[in-house]
Amino acid sequence: MLLALIRRQQASRAFTNFVGAVMFEQRTVFVVGAGASREVRLPMGAELKGILAEKLNIRYDDGSNLSGGDRNIAGAVKFIVRNAGERDANSYYWAGRSISAAMPQSISIDNYMHTHADDVLISLMGKLGIAASILEAEQHPCPAP
Repeated sequence: MLLALIRRQQASRAFTNFVGAVMFEQRTVFVVGAGASREVRLPMGAELKGILAEKLNIRYDDGSNLSGGDRNIAGAVKFIVRNAGERDANSYYWAGRSISAAMPQSISIDNYMHTHADDVLISLMGKLGIAASILEAEQHPCPAP
């Protein structure tokens, strides 16, 4: 969406002026649509689905030692649960494993998230997975196209 607007000459000029005048005076985060992901060496499509499936398959073999999934996402879930005054993170992990199991059959993560937009835990875990994937890719970018 944003990329399509930027391509238009008038929007491009306005965006460039805005960026130069305002955005870099403060800390700024850019959220770019999937179409721009490859250009900035972020995972997309089937590759992103595979990464998410791996990261969100959070499991504890003995109840306390992480045996699968992303350690940072598991930590974020524990933080969220604690701050919400809850004790049990299993429903969050179940939501993540549901996403993980669905990725091979899903058209895309966007499609899956849209289909499950009313499920707060699926939405949260999907967003955590995407954010963790982007952060990791920024440190270890995919090969150039």
